[in-house]
Amino acid sequence: MNILITGHSGFIGSHTADYFLEQGHIVYGIARSLRPNCPHRQYTIDIDNYDILSKLVNEKCIDIIVHFAGKPIVADCDKDPFGAFKVNGLGTAAILEAARYANVKKTIIIETDKVYGFQEKVPTTEDAVLNPGSPYEFSKVLAAMFCNFYREHYKMDVISVRPVNVFGPGDYSFTRIVPAAMRNIANGKGIPVQKHAVNIQRNFIYVKDVAKMMYLLATEKTKHNVYNLSTNESVSILDFATHITKILVHNVD
Repeated sequence: MNILITGHSGFIGSHTADYFLEQGHIVYGIARSLRPNCPHRQYTIDIDNYDILSKLVNEKCIDIIVHFAGKPIVADCDKDPFGAFKVNGLGTAAILEAARYANVKKTIIIETDKVYGFQEKVPTTEDAVLNPGSPYEFSKVLAAMFCNFYREHYKMDVISVRPVNVFGPGDYSFTRIVPAAMRNIANGKGIPVQKHAVNIQRNFIYVKDVAKMMYLLATEKTKHNVYNLSTNESVSILDFATHITKILVHNVD
């Protein structure tokens, strides 16, 4: 099949593109910057540029779109909420419209578990009410609403995926807890844990497992439209810091 991966040069997108390629599919990648030594065809396209995006999807006879591209850093979205709404919200709409126009078989949109915001009931299920509390979360809720609209109104096969904290090789966003902790330890520093965050629970999933899940959702018949993607285990921030520090023989500050 012909697969289009948006954000293919990013952390999760690069692993997903590589996995599809390993399975024998033809992969096309789009992003704002080129990926060094890229093993598949790639293009520099802004996802909110509908005309160019739609032309590419048509010309390459794309069967499946997996959409990762966007503004993923919470702090960046806080500084530029309009940019977040435009890229994460309207960018998703552009992807869906290009998919509709080209009769793409299936479109997979990567959202986030953060769309649920604070929930009284845990673990959170896919039918929970969305409760955004930040520009990043709200921008992803916009994406979720566009997905639902295209599913309901145009009867398109659109899958929404809401992963928890993803970790693994290639993540250089040091505002995220795992790469930040690794960098501190590599520099001979401990991992600072703020008192108010000691008991906060986080769930982590390995990036290569996410890539495999994207492949299964793309190639297998699915029963649902929305999938939370996580493990069955949560860990407190303090336990996380203690565990990773013990592994690398350092002390927690």
